[in-house]
Amino acid sequence: MNTLMSRHTVHAVGFAILVCALASPPPALALQLVQIHHADSLVGRRMANGEDMRELSGSVHFSQGAVRVWCDRAVQYLARNEFELIGHVRVIRDTVTLTSKYGRYYGETKQAYCEQGVKLETKNVTLLADRGTYYTDERRAHFQRNVSIIDSATTITCDEMTYFETARRSVADSRVTIVNAGNNLVLRGGHLDHYDESHYSKLTADPSMVQIDTSAKGVIDTLLVRSLVMESYDDSTKRLIATDSVTVERGALAARGGIVRYFTKEDRIDLHRKPIVWYESHQVTGDSISLFLDNKRLERAVVRGHAFALSESDSAHPRRYNQLTGRVLTLRFAENRLSGAVVEQNAVSLYYLYDGPDPNGANRTSGDYISMSFKAGKPDIIRIIKGIEGMYYPETIIRRNDQAFNLDGFVLRTDRPATNRTARRSGV
Repeated sequence: MNTLMSRHTVHAVGFAILVCALASPPPALALQLVQIHHADSLVGRRMANGEDMRELSGSVHFSQGAVRVWCDRAVQYLARNEFELIGHVRVIRDTVTLTSKYGRYYGETKQAYCEQGVKLETKNVTLLADRGTYYTDERRAHFQRNVSIIDSATTITCDEMTYFETARRSVADSRVTIVNAGNNLVLRGGHLDHYDESHYSKLTADPSMVQIDTSAKGVIDTLLVRSLVMESYDDSTKRLIATDSVTVERGALAARGGIVRYFTKEDRIDLHRKPIVWYESHQVTGDSISLFLDNKRLERAVVRGHAFALSESDSAHPRRYNQLTGRVLTLRFAENRLSGAVVEQNAVSLYYLYDGPDPNGANRTSGDYISMSFKAGKPDIIRIIKGIEGMYYPETIIRRNDQAFNLDGFVLRTDRPATNRTARRSGV
């Protein structure tokens, strides 16, 4: 005690308090008491409201159970068992470190509140914010304002976040953004559940996904997905699942569906629940549609179940659409144009003929299998296998009512999503 007195200045009130604090309490109680380990100076006094406090300055270090705290200066309010922490604040519990410029420590609840350059570091993630509270017993942190969390694969930013250390779970709210630098993915929404161990994220409240790529020619290509619920699996499958009222846009490609799965490693998009795809002047519908991309361009579309494709036959005749239908439809594209099509099972085609600029009737053909090649986006060579039937409709008949010749299942949709340019102007 003599050594301690020689290194500290203690007022009368502070002296009694110091003796109580350094006495040896029962083991169970010792875990709850705050123990002062070091301070260059300690001054105790009673404030005007009758509350006892003491000021500790210079390399302050105290602990409470497994929690250890360091700072430049501290003010301890004895009755409340609270500390005001000033300068180079550092709170450590096991492998978790919380740092800031200013903070408070509440001994009764074992909470550490920090503000001004707050950083919480664990073995797996780093959290940054303007202010936050760490609940040491619960191993839970609640951060606010300019919040970001960084793990091995992603960076998440938001206005408010709760991090559950044991479960490695983050719950974020308000202006949530997830950035995955590995695949140029950016996800946004109003609410997020994220598990960094499994690399799983679930976004709600108007979620969207943007993937920006730049081609070798310097052209920027943007993929935009919107839905009501969005889930990201950044594991070995590398997939994004968008559910309910889904829209997809990428250059000349646009789509809608109830569920859309985007496999980023395979560059494949699967659409389910009444999917529809538009590409240039083509419209495709079916029970399910798989889009295969090559260097971010549509290379192939496979449509299964009630497959139907239509495309504008000639811009001068906007009511006439070339049509293909069957059980399974495969479309191939090259240089942003339809280059080939294969229809399997109950295959039927309708395509309009032109003599130069003048319309010249239409051909309807059917069979078990239809293969078509296209030139400049127009039907060029048609090959039909088994069960072949065909009919030519002269122009004199068609011009009376060209809509009467559409194939069963023909529906021209007008709800194509807005272009990426429009979306970018709206702030996505």
